[in-house]
Amino acid sequence: MSRPTPAARASRASRAQLIRPVVVLVAICVVAGVLLGVVHAVTEPVAAQVAEERAQLTYRALMPEAADFTPLACDVPGVTALLDAVDADGRTIGRVVVASSKGYSGQVPLAIAFDAAGTVTAVTAMANGETPGLGTRVAEPQFVDQFVGRAAEPLQVADIDVITGATISSKAALGAFNAATQAIRGLADDGAADGPGAAGASDADEPGQATTEGEA
Repeated sequence: MSRPTPAARASRASRAQLIRPVVVLVAICVVAGVLLGVVHAVTEPVAAQVAEERAQLTYRALMPEAADFTPLACDVPGVTALLDAVDADGRTIGRVVVASSKGYSGQVPLAIAFDAAGTVTAVTAMANGETPGLGTRVAEPQFVDQFVGRAAEPLQVADIDVITGATISSKAALGAFNAATQAIRGLADDGAADGPGAAGASDADEPGQATTEGEA
């Protein structure tokens, strides 16, 4: 048997050098994929628990007299949570609703507490991505506090003090409020779906309304 020529040996060595990095890269990708899957499986329950703990803190800040909060079914668009607030004896003392509406840069969420009669007792604006110094001002107490004391009825833009330069964000907060009131009315009407009112993101498209943050 003849020995491989130097040229043949060099060719095999060259092919080996080309294949080795590919094999190593594939192995690295496989290992990285497995590790990412493990990390996700470990961190996902933790993240969900942290989110739930933060939500509970929000609920209790809105209605500190409640002993517990029980989730209720709700299919109102924009409502992400509807909860029955109960006292230590299990009696309903109010409801908490978390709702959001599309603003200038994203969703504008509100968490709203209602007493047993359906009157707003507290409102908290949750984090949003609106324009700093303009749209983000819908999270300030002087804006959200104007909803306190209102009945669970839809409001119009004319019913509130809109933030100057943040018309869209203000109407998004109003849309979230109206969605929350619809959820409460649905409970009172045994699930009957009423309209959420005229206020909402679509108002920005009406003639004469501002269509970009910073106008009006």
